[in-house]
Amino acid sequence: MQRSNFDEGWESMLGDRRYYFDCLMASQVRQVFSALDKIQSLGAAMAAPAHGPLLRYGWRELQQLYRQWGEQQQQQNLSVAVLYASAYGNTTALAQALSRGITKAQVSVETINCEQAEPTEIRAAIARASGFLIGSPTLGGHLPTQMQTALGILLSTAPKNLRAGVFGSYGWSGEAVDILAGKLQDAGYALAFEPIRVKFAPTAATIQHCEELGTDFAQSLKVAKKVRNTINPASDLEQAVGRVVGSLCVMTAQREELTTAMLASWVSQASFHPPGLTIAVAKERAIESYVYPGDAFVLNILPEGSSLMRAFAKRFAPGEDRFQALQTSPANCGAPVLDQALAYLECRVQQRMECGDHWLIYAIAEGGKVLQTNRLTAIHHRKTAGHY
Repeated sequence: MQRSNFDEGWESMLGDRRYYFDCLMASQVRQVFSALDKIQSLGAAMAAPAHGPLLRYGWRELQQLYRQWGEQQQQQNLSVAVLYASAYGNTTALAQALSRGITKAQVSVETINCEQAEPTEIRAAIARASGFLIGSPTLGGHLPTQMQTALGILLSTAPKNLRAGVFGSYGWSGEAVDILAGKLQDAGYALAFEPIRVKFAPTAATIQHCEELGTDFAQSLKVAKKVRNTINPASDLEQAVGRVVGSLCVMTAQREELTTAMLASWVSQASFHPPGLTIAVAKERAIESYVYPGDAFVLNILPEGSSLMRAFAKRFAPGEDRFQALQTSPANCGAPVLDQALAYLECRVQQRMECGDHWLIYAIAEGGKVLQTNRLTAIHHRKTAGHY
């Protein structure tokens, strides 16, 4: 039976709809559920948003997916409250980037615009949180009134052992960030990272830095709470799964002036014609947002005994240059080719499938070259399926 145009259109747009949800809705699940309840009570047969296309078909399926995606967020073991106000949208952009990074690490987040929230809502979010971030613009050298209220609620209700962070944008002097950081530290809270201070609008590099910082913040909560997301490390099952091997590669990508990379060992050829392969990418990886359908990347295949494995196996700080002191050449798509690689493939993402705590990327190789003909591919051997 041939697929209908509706099926093809729905599937082609599903990735974009999930991306929209992850970026803007995953941090506001309670508000999403409230809106869905109101929509359901109206019995609306289609959606006619103020912007975007009219949705005549698949409307109920999309509502069900929003509930499913939202429930996945609420089922997380940990939660972070992100409180902010924004004068010109710049602090909002920082809050959204931090929130996006937190959700990528499988930690729930409640992002609250304090200009619109009631004190009871702020207090309830703090009560559920294992950590919090607070951000503010600077108005006349001071915090906006709404942020003074939010700060007062934090200081009076949040346990002192909660991990905290401060961020904000400013146009001239930027005192608000210092006020927030000083008040929290004076009250006994430990800041998990240096306060984020951004003059005027954040750049793409700043947004990426904030997203990675949000992921690091969420992962630090997991470490502190000893949250484990794998099966029993001593079980026969985990040891058996760990015996599955893969070639060691470095996946590189570029978007405008930004570049990123990831050491990958869950790589496999998936098809002959066209030449396709699959790569598993953990949801918290920075490169995750660079590999949506249509995006291009380079897969650098490493040789045995290569020092490149050590260079990319380390933990990178948010925003750190992955290619410092390495020799690279640009591929046709702009992503770096590692000159010391055994071979490389220029790939374009065709499909992306959610698989637990990873995304499975199916990509077509559009070009490539063997750089060293007399060496063998590096293989990753593991004894457990609990970690790479």
